[in-house]
Amino acid sequence: MIAAGIALLAVILVNLYVGMVRRQAHQGEFTVYKLVTTLRPGDKLSRKDVKDVTMPRRYKDSFDDAVREESTESDDALTAVIGTRLKVPARRNQFLTFDLFTDPQESELDTRINTSMRLVALPVNPRTLPGNLQPGMYVDIEAQFPGGSLNVLPVMERVEVFSVGSRSLADAQTGGRTQHNFTTISIQVGPDEATSLEKIKKMVIGDFELHLRNPTDPGTPKIPDGGINPLVLRLIDR
Repeated sequence: MIAAGIALLAVILVNLYVGMVRRQAHQGEFTVYKLVTTLRPGDKLSRKDVKDVTMPRRYKDSFDDAVREESTESDDALTAVIGTRLKVPARRNQFLTFDLFTDPQESELDTRINTSMRLVALPVNPRTLPGNLQPGMYVDIEAQFPGGSLNVLPVMERVEVFSVGSRSLADAQTGGRTQHNFTTISIQVGPDEATSLEKIKKMVIGDFELHLRNPTDPGTPKIPDGGINPLVLRLIDR
């Protein structure tokens, strides 16, 4: 009985020692994730797209932007990005980093706005356009106002598109063509126009409609003085 008790105690001590060694090892490691497949912008990240890679803690500084866990018992950082769409392409065997989910142009958005101008986002109906809209193209903007379905007025003419769906642009391959799905565009306007457009957005029925135009056409036949249509400004001033 004494021998059996000593043997049992030895087993318990060994298990405690092994558990302590494992905990110390875990404390000296962290987990990063490596892609097992190639992903394109617009693809959603799933758990099956990545595999765990355990790294010694001395290499931690080399993975500053990586999605990583400080212990093997938690995957909170990974959970936060699962189901998120990538903004830039990622290759197989590439480490999973947070910058894959950030559009580089978005991070520099404020510095690209012209001095004395303001960036305004407008909800738009992309079905009114005959093709894909790209930043740098010119459009006329119209909207329906209260007073009946025929009360459609031009809001602005020959407006350069600053960005297309800065938060919702997704590329998908359909029949060999790249389709761009978006619900907003951003345009640059003066401070007073920015305030007026915010009021107009609260008044219009539905989304703004866009008419694509030739960039070499300088004409503004419906709003000769440019800017926001004076008729629309009078509506919001009532």
